[in-house]
Amino acid sequence: MSGHIQEFTIHSYRGIRNLELSELNSINILTGDNNSGKTSVLEVLASIDNPQDMGAWYLGARVANVRTSNKRLYNGFYNMFPIDEDEKKIVYTFLDEKTKRTKVEMTADISEVQVMEKEIYRLRGLMRTEKGKAEEEIIDASCLTLNTFINEKHVNKYNIYDFQTVISRFVHKEVSFYRTVYVSPVDYAKGDLYLEEMLSNVELYTEMINVLQEFDNNIVHVNAIKTKDNAGATEYMVLSKNHKNALPLNVYGDGMKKALLLLSAILKARDGILLLDEFETAIHTSAMDSVFSWLLKNARKYNVQVFLTSHSKEAIEKVLRSDKELQPYINLYTLYNYQGENLVRKMGCLEAINAIENLGLELR
Repeated sequence: MSGHIQEFTIHSYRGIRNLELSELNSINILTGDNNSGKTSVLEVLASIDNPQDMGAWYLGARVANVRTSNKRLYNGFYNMFPIDEDEKKIVYTFLDEKTKRTKVEMTADISEVQVMEKEIYRLRGLMRTEKGKAEEEIIDASCLTLNTFINEKHVNKYNIYDFQTVISRFVHKEVSFYRTVYVSPVDYAKGDLYLEEMLSNVELYTEMINVLQEFDNNIVHVNAIKTKDNAGATEYMVLSKNHKNALPLNVYGDGMKKALLLLSAILKARDGILLLDEFETAIHTSAMDSVFSWLLKNARKYNVQVFLTSHSKEAIEKVLRSDKELQPYINLYTLYNYQGENLVRKMGCLEAINAIENLGLELR
């Protein structure tokens, strides 16, 4: 697969030390017990998009949105760093398709500072009244200073204060490496879909309808309309033989919403990396074969490197057996945390199937 990561090593991040994923493939399944590091791997991978941008680390900070309560943003970023080490440092390396190794490092320092009240308002994204402007104060605060380095070169410095609720984005993309798209286990419920390309492409549209018919074989058509009551937001309408009029997608089950989210995510991640956390969530076993097969075939078609996490034995086996043509492009990595060490067992697809059928090996 061109343009993607061959090797990825997290040297230090949260509770992870020296976790290495070698000989990465087009489709990479990550499994293992709770707290083995699966989600943490996706969080670090997500930052590859533009590691000098603090926004690329939001996923790792585990802050649901940019506006949040006092100290949550500060604590979220602080907690990404290894807790038991005196030196606060995140380090990872990756090997690209040209066997070029890149090192990304972020350090953190804490200091006690004094901040003008107007700066507090700005960093909270608030407007002050004229009265507030006249009553300027100096406030004591804790400051988390983050320095980012790429191949030992300093590329960004950013301060996060304990009162801060928003951060500014660093949009300079000069050192952007790979487009990354992350899909959480619950994103399907948010309704954030990007289906316009599938609705305007005959081949993609036909494939989409075939997938949706796994959930309701009476579905015949999907289209997008601009709503009048929500600032021109897009609403997707589904026409089915069961109903006289088209119905909003929201009235359908979670499985169909999740399938549509996965389909749109593939297109959004074209020529990049797609990160699917607990990818099987909301997909019924009866629809897994068709949804996963479509997903992975089109990942290959659109040059998307996929990382999947799962606890589900059934879902993992569905992916491994989804299509014989895909099997050479699938790897399975089982993550372990043993006495404080991060260990990884790697298997190719056929090796993993053989381990299930002939050795009775538990892959998770």
